[in-house]
Amino acid sequence: MRSAVLAAAFVLVSDASAIAQTTVKDHIEAMQHLRAGQENLRAERWDKAEAEFKASVKLEPTLEMAHYGLGQVYMATKRFPAAVGAFLGCRDAFVASIAHEANNDLAARRRLDDQIQALEDEKTLLATGRVTKMLSGGPVDLERRISDLRMRRFHDEKAKPGTPAWISIALGSAYFRSGAMADAEREYQAALDADPKLGEAHNNLAVVYMLTRRFPEAESEIKAAEKAGFKVNPQLKEDLKKASSRR
Repeated sequence: MRSAVLAAAFVLVSDASAIAQTTVKDHIEAMQHLRAGQENLRAERWDKAEAEFKASVKLEPTLEMAHYGLGQVYMATKRFPAAVGAFLGCRDAFVASIAHEANNDLAARRRLDDQIQALEDEKTLLATGRVTKMLSGGPVDLERRISDLRMRRFHDEKAKPGTPAWISIALGSAYFRSGAMADAEREYQAALDADPKLGEAHNNLAVVYMLTRRFPEAESEIKAAEKAGFKVNPQLKEDLKKASSRR
């Protein structure tokens, strides 16, 4: 599984020299490709969206939203190991960006602000009805990403933020769809470590526990999800009840 994921990943951000070589021109072009990718993603033009996000990542490997968009394309087209690779790239980009942002790197700040603006534009389209549906968590996921990027404007080197919940949730879902239950569980738990009141993560963890026959834990996570205000699918409750009775 591990080798398949690494083979599927397009760019994992590990080369510091590549980050340092990103120019202003590269950044501008990368953002153009990112926005084009978002537009094609909304229109479900998967091939074009994939090409645009890949072009963005190639120009600027630390552009988190390009990696994330690529992962969304792979999830939508059921290429789940590739989605794992893309979301791992997103997490690597986050780690690399945090180090530069903490040092008040101007390029990192510009990258952060431009990604916020791109997501804000997506939010505006949604609010005005120009977008009728979204992938992944929809407006909740969008707001979560915007909030995280905004908060990062104010952190310093002594208070590095951990991996955002939205990255861990996405990665957990990609692992889950790939059949890697232990990895999915780890990532959903990581999301809860970042935000203990995240109902979506509790719900997803309940599914993992049910499928791995840990029924009391699954029931506990369903209760936690509902307490957090998440609407749990009644079918999940019914499936858990039936599975528990067959023990």
